[in-house]
Amino acid sequence: MISVEHWAEIRRLHKVENLSKRAIARRLGVHRDTVTRALATAEPPKYEREPRGSILDPYKPKIHALLAEDPNLTGVRILEIIQGEGYPGRISILRDFLREVRPQYKRPPVYIRMKYHPAEYGQIDWGEMPDPVLWQGHRCEVHAFVMVMCYSRLLYVEFSLATKLEDFLRCHQNGLRFFGGSPKTCVYDNLSSVVKRRRGTDITLNETFQQFAGYHYFQVYPCWPNAPHQKGVVERPIDYIKGNFWAGRYFADFDDLDRQRWEWLNETANVRVHSVTHRRPVEHFEEEREHLLPLPTEPFDTDRVIYPRVSKDCVIRVDTNDYSVPWGVAQRHHLQPIEVRVDGRWVRIIDDGKETARHPRSFARHQQIIDRSHYDGLWKSRAATAFKALENGFLEAYGEVGRHFYAGLARKTEHLKASLETILNLEQRYPHDDIVAAMTVAVQNSTFDVAVIQYLLHTGRAVSTGPSVTPTAVQVPVEERALETYDRLQGGGA
Repeated sequence: MISVEHWAEIRRLHKVENLSKRAIARRLGVHRDTVTRALATAEPPKYEREPRGSILDPYKPKIHALLAEDPNLTGVRILEIIQGEGYPGRISILRDFLREVRPQYKRPPVYIRMKYHPAEYGQIDWGEMPDPVLWQGHRCEVHAFVMVMCYSRLLYVEFSLATKLEDFLRCHQNGLRFFGGSPKTCVYDNLSSVVKRRRGTDITLNETFQQFAGYHYFQVYPCWPNAPHQKGVVERPIDYIKGNFWAGRYFADFDDLDRQRWEWLNETANVRVHSVTHRRPVEHFEEEREHLLPLPTEPFDTDRVIYPRVSKDCVIRVDTNDYSVPWGVAQRHHLQPIEVRVDGRWVRIIDDGKETARHPRSFARHQQIIDRSHYDGLWKSRAATAFKALENGFLEAYGEVGRHFYAGLARKTEHLKASLETILNLEQRYPHDDIVAAMTVAVQNSTFDVAVIQYLLHTGRAVSTGPSVTPTAVQVPVEERALETYDRLQGGGA
């Protein structure tokens, strides 16, 4: 066999230089028959080895017959069948052959295009957007809730930072209100927000979603698993959103994204001429509007309601994130559940039916969302509580004479807390009865001063010789005070 170089030169000499076959053979040193064969073919010569037989060859007719009967028959099952007929080889040879011939037996599915009546069907699905968007200082993944009216192809899109049940219901309700009513049937794939459990045709719907559907009067149709063609009307718009809306745009944050999607819906998506209906969806929808099911007067409550426990440090946990609670509320609900309502933007804390706090919802994980005002007054309250305990301890220790001394001391000094602590600390150095005796002398002489007590004890002039005598010269009751007044009473000693 001649080389490609000789083949090309033979053709050139014959065509360009008009040499005869004999002259070409003489110049190139080849046989004249070789020149004849080279001029007879328009393709360069190539070496082709005779195909070598395979140990699978005797079984190929059987394999073809099996694939013709069932194109999806697995390689393992085919191997078992032909091994029963004597095939000695391995599955790798069989798989190479199946990879080559199986496509001949598989036929692509074909579908009938559906024609819809006005308000008969609406199709709903989630789509994941390519890029994250800024929310509360964090880059968060964005999901698109997409709803399409099958007759007019009017499109509703709402972006969400989560796809939990409350997010799905909120977006769904907003979509129904955008259209001004409900279609008779809504079509979904097997979303966990819609289908709780499915075994063949036995479908159990999510209970909350079933309440939502009943509230809006529409019928629910979940598609078969892995059957996107059953909701093809909504599948294509998801790609349209990614390519026509998302691509080439900049979003400063989630609020900017929300503003731009409204502009796009009203100025582009719903006013273009649709490729299937050849009409503008916003105009086509006017024929559909009057056939929609009416919406209830009051919106469905789409919030997620949970009852987390209030921790000792005044926070509740929602989706791995900690949110602060006003300390007074935390004190009343210490380690007890409290009502919390979660929507698309807010986490709201409810106490006795009233909203007592709200935080922007965080879609990051393990964050602490703290409102410092929730801790205002906490330290002051703790100090007042501690002072009241000190006061009660003093009055319990020294009885009636202690009450008289305390009343006089409170009128005289601005450092009441320090004075009470000083007297109580004297118990470590002097007998209790001696302290009571010194306090009795001080009350009888109207000298309400800690220094007087210390002087009497130090000089031994107030030594108890018997039961304490209750003074009668001074009759001053100790008034009950609210906790907040103790901060003023303890003054600089707090």
